[in-house]
Amino acid sequence: MDTLLAGVLLLWVIELLLNRRKPRFPRFLLFLLIALLAIGGWMVLNAGAIVDTDFSVFVAIAKFVPHAPGSVDYALSAAWMIRAALLSGTILFVADLSQDNRALLHLCYAIGFVAGSIALLGLLQKATGAPMIFWQSSPEGPIKTFFATFYYHGNAGAFLNLVLPLAAGLALRAFTAPSGPNVRAMWAACFVLCLASVAANTSRMAQFVGLLSIIALGWRLGPALLRRLSRTERKAALGGAAAFLFVLYAVAQASQLDQPLRRWQQVTENIPNDARWLAARVAISILPEAGAVGFGPGTFRVLFPVYNNPHKPPALGFWRFLHEDYLQTLLEWGWLGSALWALLLFGGIVFAIRNFSRPRAQNWSHRRRLILPLLVIALGGVAVHALVDFPLQIASIQLYVATYLGICWGSGSWVEK
Repeated sequence: MDTLLAGVLLLWVIELLLNRRKPRFPRFLLFLLIALLAIGGWMVLNAGAIVDTDFSVFVAIAKFVPHAPGSVDYALSAAWMIRAALLSGTILFVADLSQDNRALLHLCYAIGFVAGSIALLGLLQKATGAPMIFWQSSPEGPIKTFFATFYYHGNAGAFLNLVLPLAAGLALRAFTAPSGPNVRAMWAACFVLCLASVAANTSRMAQFVGLLSIIALGWRLGPALLRRLSRTERKAALGGAAAFLFVLYAVAQASQLDQPLRRWQQVTENIPNDARWLAARVAISILPEAGAVGFGPGTFRVLFPVYNNPHKPPALGFWRFLHEDYLQTLLEWGWLGSALWALLLFGGIVFAIRNFSRPRAQNWSHRRRLILPLLVIALGGVAVHALVDFPLQIASIQLYVATYLGICWGSGSWVEK
């Protein structure tokens, strides 16, 4: 993914040079990203150790400034900062790209196609009882937590909830704008597949966030849809909704819907004994040592075992990620870096809401007025999911979040139809 992003950003820079134009994005966004990259870059430059994974020991290296903070693992932080730099460039690129009305729609089409294909793959895996991704054989036996191309169902659910609002918007647009029957059938199928995948996914948090997203979508899209339909069309829509629910039920049954239902029945037994709460307690005990800039980007996996009492660990097993994105970010980036990340994510959501609420938003094209609130719903969903899982640590989800944030931050320059 890093190589592809680097190629895209290089082509963007070439386009800017050839057309002799300046990119269009808020200056505050640029300063915010530079500040984040400066903190992370300094932690890499001033790293004090590198971890030998074979022997699980920290090997000291010479620090650039001995008494200044630095990462506890040079290699992990350097790799993480390369991705952070590329994702930052992606946000700026998408913010600039979103100024083009047609390019924005084409970007949403691409996301919609990917959403439908990932959802279809996951449902086929469920229906056929696949033991692994792409029906591979696993030496350890069938893995029960994978869905589509994700090894962990929680991350798959977070991805599906990211694309579900946009799939709903594209389906609505196909039925309320002049479109052919094939186009309408395609986008309706994408939406149904995404919705059925959320229902068939065995992650309880993903289903909870999916329910919140559906309620928000109904509140946002329902009145607009009813205003556009005549009385006869409303009756046809009710019949279509009934058929839709039947198809959704059939798809979900074929995809072993009983599995997530059984997990909900066990919720009172599983939640109090969930190991993630034990891991969170260990992480909270480390927080006072994180300071302003933390232990270094991406270092949680080598940091956590040191404090997890190797002789009698409170949280058993190997923890590559903490099931709480915000707490992990505090450990790796400290209170200063975490504040900047929060400003990037939640500031982008607030910025989009503020721009959409302004009178000049009435001059936007219909597609922009449709898309922006849906992205706010999607980002709000992944922000809620990050409270009990680690979606913001997964590269593919990071890319979609960066894309959505680019559109949200870029909406401040949308001024014409």
